[in-house]
Amino acid sequence: MADLLDFGSGPLVDLLPETLAARLSAAASVIDYDHGETIHSRGDAKPGLSVIRSGAVRFATPGVDGSYVTTSILGPGHCFGESTLFARLPRAYDAIAEGKTVIEQISKPRFDRIFDEEPALARALVIAMTQRLYSVLDFLEDMRRLPIDVRAAKLIAGMARSAKHADEIECNQADLAFTLGVSRVSVGKALSRLQEEGLIALGYGRIGVKDRKRLSEWIAERLPVEPLTRGE
Repeated sequence: MADLLDFGSGPLVDLLPETLAARLSAAASVIDYDHGETIHSRGDAKPGLSVIRSGAVRFATPGVDGSYVTTSILGPGHCFGESTLFARLPRAYDAIAEGKTVIEQISKPRFDRIFDEEPALARALVIAMTQRLYSVLDFLEDMRRLPIDVRAAKLIAGMARSAKHADEIECNQADLAFTLGVSRVSVGKALSRLQEEGLIALGYGRIGVKDRKRLSEWIAERLPVEPLTRGE
């Protein structure tokens, strides 16, 4: 799944004044990762803020049964590691480089110094973390209320908003199944229904979105509650 699965949250860098973004970058150690290389593992407790300069990071949880569930993929400008700084919690997921990836790693002492001196950093982090929480709660609500085909459609519509090309997303059925918490067979049937409706076109490792407006309208017609419009 190369197109971003960020649940609609905005990149931290986009929320910062340019001078503050530059200061944060200057305080970081820059680390290059190859595709598939581990950035950190579940359970790691070393505190620090990581900002994705380029590439993408896949977050996933390894199960005791050997399963590996992708929860999100974040791209340039996004950050992670806040829980280690503010709550002293260990990392909840493995973080894996998706393609060639460059990470800016800011240690806790350097982060704390900037955080104390720059109120705009706190405001930006609150906005970014609130957006993520809002989206995750919406995702959990969908799991309780919506059939798989509507959940799959919402996921595809969300990825299409972040995709490199608005009419196509890069993903595979296995990752969609893991993200939705269902079997690959169930996802395959849901995608076939969406294709029969003329909403998507299935390809190898890709899904074409024929009409984003029509897809959004199809989803809205099947929601059990009135859809909300997010502010820009």
